[in-house]
Amino acid sequence: MFDATTSARAIPTPTLRPAAVPVQRVAVSAPMRVSFAGGGTDLPHVARRTGGRVVGSAVSLRTTAVVEPFDAGWVRLAAPGGGVLRRSGDPPRHDQSLRLLEAALAVTGVGDGVSLEIDTDVEPGAGLGGSAAATVAALLALRAAIGETPTPADLAREAAFLERGRLRIPGGDQDPIFAAHGGVLDLTFDGQGCSGVRAIGGHDGRAEAVLAELQAGLLLVDTGVRRVSGEVLRRRATPDPRVTWSLLSAAGQVARGLAQGSLEQVVEGMRLSAEAKAKAAPSASVAGLEIAEEVNGLGAEVVRVCGAGGGGHVLVWAPPERHADLLPKLSRWTVRQPSLDAPGARIEES
Repeated sequence: MFDATTSARAIPTPTLRPAAVPVQRVAVSAPMRVSFAGGGTDLPHVARRTGGRVVGSAVSLRTTAVVEPFDAGWVRLAAPGGGVLRRSGDPPRHDQSLRLLEAALAVTGVGDGVSLEIDTDVEPGAGLGGSAAATVAALLALRAAIGETPTPADLAREAAFLERGRLRIPGGDQDPIFAAHGGVLDLTFDGQGCSGVRAIGGHDGRAEAVLAELQAGLLLVDTGVRRVSGEVLRRRATPDPRVTWSLLSAAGQVARGLAQGSLEQVVEGMRLSAEAKAKAAPSASVAGLEIAEEVNGLGAEVVRVCGAGGGGHVLVWAPPERHADLLPKLSRWTVRQPSLDAPGARIEES
């Protein structure tokens, strides 16, 4: 098992500041993500040994945070699964659904006369980085409500500190980076955290063409099972280095395929990453195996669990012309077809 520590680069030194009060209403949204290959190599205990690399995309499924001025002396928090109205001097709540919001108030210094509400396209625990999206959205909304303008890099670092450093939730750094920056990213990691963020696509016609084909074939199958990724990771043993090298190799293959405009190479890298991930955590991949059996022989080229596994979503990729055969077999689950290359955290209303 591994310790729930995060990287030094991801943990800024918190700045003590006087309590702040929001002066305007701000609504912010931030995207969830899917990783194509390399997921798990961003975990600090893995990246310290071998380095890490994750290639993936922000998706059009989003989480929204709304901050509003509220009655002086009071704090109102609301999120899927819970809410509270408390006096500003009362101790923070530690409920599973509210602890991230309480921590966001603490690190931004907004602690009085504030309402903070979270809404989301997909309920938490879905394997799509939803908690990081909520954290990034809350941080940007709170900071914008007091007149601050953090950069995407600032938001990603602060969100990583909040989840890994302050709340000691096990995990890697990819989720807040995708939520803050958006887009299709090639991320590298070392013993100090994220060492590189490279955007893929943009004005690269070859990458854009492959991404369009990739999006057309992508299905996200919601198993309906929700779990806390940190709890899944706490029970997981450190992976065999050979599995880690397979994940890293697969991430490199996906990146090369995107650069060279080769859908075949991208899909092969995704398939290799799925196989390595199943070897690393067989028990967490049960949902993927069940869905793979359902669609066996129907043209699905990649089937793998998203995020830490143990439930949540399963990514299925198949040529679009095979979807008519696949979808009836997946009818007992919710199937989503989100857009790739979604924008990062942004202010929707102020």
